[in-house]
Amino acid sequence: MSIYEKEPKREEKKVSTFFNSSDIRLIVFDLHGTLTNRTSVHPYHIEYRNQYLERLLGHSVPEQFSVNTDEAFGLFPALDKYDFYKHRDNDPLFEFDRIHSPNPKLAEKLMTISKQFHTVLYTDSYLKQIERTLSAIGIDNVFYSIIGMENGHRKVSTQFSIYPNLCSSLGIKMENVLIVGDRMDKDINPVLQAGGNGIKIESSAHIMDALEIIIETF
Repeated sequence: MSIYEKEPKREEKKVSTFFNSSDIRLIVFDLHGTLTNRTSVHPYHIEYRNQYLERLLGHSVPEQFSVNTDEAFGLFPALDKYDFYKHRDNDPLFEFDRIHSPNPKLAEKLMTISKQFHTVLYTDSYLKQIERTLSAIGIDNVFYSIIGMENGHRKVSTQFSIYPNLCSSLGIKMENVLIVGDRMDKDINPVLQAGGNGIKIESSAHIMDALEIIIETF
């Protein structure tokens, strides 16, 4: 009996739903950690970032310097991590397809969903990175709108204006909005607190489960 009691708890951690309405009209997707794996923790990206740091610092960094980008640049406060992002995103030699692979099944599901709902991609990345990542995955031309960090847009500070603007432009209310993301703090909670709905996944490995829930539920 205890086995059957524990199994649902493990599944809830992988995909958790927070539905306040059955009338969903807009679905907002996070990118990294949700639709695909995180760029910054991939070994190829870490090697590229370390080489960038070495060029600016004028000395080598330890081979074991494999912390994430925020932690890495936190050790060198004189360097701007956003300058690094812009350099990487515009570097034709940086290969996003070494990190992100084509996912035809994901593309098919997203296209099906986009025919029934307005779909928006909202992520803390610059548009160039978003475009190159989506191209590597093979999910171009799926979203009604893509919102990146251009013009100062970051989830921590602009959620309170982004969602009202989206709702106004589509003639809907927050109760008609569903967010799909891997973070409660940056993705799910702001939408729930505003009266919307959410699906939280543990990682991008479970995005197909989330999409199936959307198709079956709404």
